Amino acid sequence: MKETKRYIQIQTIAHQLCDIMQQHELKDIEELKEWLEHNNTAIEIIKSLIDDSELSKKIELYRQQDKEQAILSLRTKIQKHQRHRVIIRISRVAAVIVLLIGCGLLYHKLSQQEKHQTLASTISSKLSPVIITPNGQHYDLSKVLTDTTHNLNIAYKSTEEIKYTYQPPAVDIEEEGYNQLIIPNQCNYQVTLCDGSVVRLNAGSRLEYPNSFPSHERKVRLTGEAYFEIKHDGRPFMVEVRQASIRVYGTHFNINAYQETNIETVLVEGKVGVSIQDSIDQEKILKPNQLSRLNLLTGEQEIVDVDVQKYIAWTTGFLRYDNDSLELLIEDLSRWYGADFDFKDNKLKNIRISASINKDTPLEEVLAMIQTTAKIKFHLIERRYIITQ
Repeated sequence: MKETKRYIQIQTIAHQLCDIMQQHELKDIEELKEWLEHNNTAIEIIKSLIDDSELSKKIELYRQQDKEQAILSLRTKIQKHQRHRVIIRISRVAAVIVLLIGCGLLYHKLSQQEKHQTLASTISSKLSPVIITPNGQHYDLSKVLTDTTHNLNIAYKSTEEIKYTYQPPAVDIEEEGYNQLIIPNQCNYQVTLCDGSVVRLNAGSRLEYPNSFPSHERKVRLTGEAYFEIKHDGRPFMVEVRQASIRVYGTHFNINAYQETNIETVLVEGKVGVSIQDSIDQEKILKPNQLSRLNLLTGEQEIVDVDVQKYIAWTTGFLRYDNDSLELLIEDLSRWYGADFDFKDNKLKNIRISASINKDTPLEEVLAMIQTTAKIKFHLIERRYIITQ
């Protein structure tokens, strides 16, 4: 096992240091040492060198294969790389780094992995949805058990959904505080409110709502994107999005408010009215298969006929684009896959693209498809994808 660890360390450090030296154009050990001292970033670099995801992939390989064969295979690969000057130089630098920081940090990390028998390949880096109650209590929904959900007024909980206990309209109650349901990137989540209305939240979104609605109205607040199916019960339903209000007269609609200054509302079924709060302008009514684009800076609102399936495809696990900007697609990929992207040239953001992407497709496959379609390239540098022509 010690020999296995050793080769895991060497291979991981060699690959990581190669990337670091290429990025900063460092040619030898002395330049690397000087760079570390000047930037005071030794600890951060070492943390990246012993990243769990890289080490654990190798450990999983050895667990799945015969130990001796795996070690022999890794030795062969290292010997092959050592024929190249760059890898020889990197191997020397790796030894210096280990001495500079101390083997203790590295082996402590590995021993912790063995102690907990945890693999990054089997642990999701995704965050879980969180509820913040009006009194400031935080609840990680991945840790809330069924028998404790009564503390949150939740009648049912699964990995992708919560349902609140149905409550009849409350008569003459003071306005309640709002819960906050926060959905992180790489995650979709559905909540059934206390009146039976269903809200499906997209990645990177937040819904604020009370435990019970008063008798005269129902009101929620949205940040991000959500698809609503409103249950009719005689009370008006209002969605507040920053300075905008969407009054619901029908049932099925989607609101996209990821951008700070623009809000898109698409109506699938029923009727909704869109307006700016406290504005003298009257609300504009949407009909099914129509989209409202509201600019919060200018107050201008455009209504156009659209294919609504494109805008709600995310609710069924797809991302759809029809001659849309590459910038829009990349923003969606960042939210869903939790990856970071940078455009080397802002002009690339305006490239138009049409695509349908299954959100279960691995990111590497998606990027390969985009590279072919848009004739661009993705370069992974220190966990960030740089987009070039």
